[in-house]
Amino acid sequence: MKVKCARGPLHEAFQLALTVVPQRSTIPAVTNVKLAATGSGKSAQLELSCTDLEFGLKVRVPALEIKEEGTVVLPAQRMAGILREAGDADVVIDSDGTLAHIKASGASFKIVGIDPADFPAVPGFEEKGALQVDTKDLGEMIRKTQFAVSSEVVRYALTGQLFEIHGKELRMVASDGKRLAYIRSRTAGKGGEAKNLRVIVPTKTMSLLDRVLTDEDEAVWLHIEETQIRLKTSRAMIFSRLIDGNFPDYEAVIPNDRDKKVMLEREPLHAAVRKASLMTTDKTRAVKFTFAKGKLTLFTRTQDVGEANVELPIEYRGEEIDITFNPDYVADYLKVVTDESVELHLKDRTSAGVFKSGKDYVYVLMPLTVNL
Repeated sequence: MKVKCARGPLHEAFQLALTVVPQRSTIPAVTNVKLAATGSGKSAQLELSCTDLEFGLKVRVPALEIKEEGTVVLPAQRMAGILREAGDADVVIDSDGTLAHIKASGASFKIVGIDPADFPAVPGFEEKGALQVDTKDLGEMIRKTQFAVSSEVVRYALTGQLFEIHGKELRMVASDGKRLAYIRSRTAGKGGEAKNLRVIVPTKTMSLLDRVLTDEDEAVWLHIEETQIRLKTSRAMIFSRLIDGNFPDYEAVIPNDRDKKVMLEREPLHAAVRKASLMTTDKTRAVKFTFAKGKLTLFTRTQDVGEANVELPIEYRGEEIDITFNPDYVADYLKVVTDESVELHLKDRTSAGVFKSGKDYVYVLMPLTVNL
């Protein structure tokens, strides 16, 4: 194989591969990436394939020139390191068997790979029976929910994002039991055998999908099997196991009896939360939010650290109410909101607060019971 590629797209492809490839494994082959050079002229491309046996990725990179088609399997970390230091120069990969010669930016390297026959197979994508999902809001939906995914393995069903097609709506939900993020888009899928779909997808898979989406993608091909999902975009294919479990009834979790509504400007609120959290510690992540007429006060006190009192003018005319939140959980939400203002709906200090951004994005946050 002998192929020349622009360094930028090839480096980006290897960065994507590193999200899949394990640094260490009892199966050494999966720490490598398979490179396959095919085609000529405008159709010349280099396809990277990688897997950790539970996740897999194929991503295509345009080739500037292919003098000889072929395949080579090389260590992912070492190739990524070469490309990181290669500057803006084009990269030439020339392989003979398991030995590859890499030339980039005045430097040359010899890398020993493995026999392609020893590399695990990465499945392809069959479009027959697959579903097409509009990508207009897909990346935004992923980012606006994934921060709420649970990191506790004991709550296995909550370690992924619920991906649901319900009639003509696409819904995505994530929760860790202390908060819940829900978003919907009024764009239905096309094709496939079932109009409704409900699966729990690992957040690693959804994050990777977000990264491979481009402006050229109007739709993502989606193929669901019993325990697996396969996703295809214009330049990549992802396969992943699904999370087996029962996701909670999220519609029952979202309350609709909050009788106090506060309009809040996102940026000033985010700044106030950051200031107040400076006087918290890892063990005492708690800030009291007090809503009074025309004013929001954020207060926290930590023994042996100090206290913070931050005031923010707001448009509120209701009765005074206070509620205590983990400031990180509020900040996580404010980081991904794109609207200039958000609504906060409250009932009392012991009931969940409901943040809303537009009609289709809801964030439910449980309060803390500590006294400040």
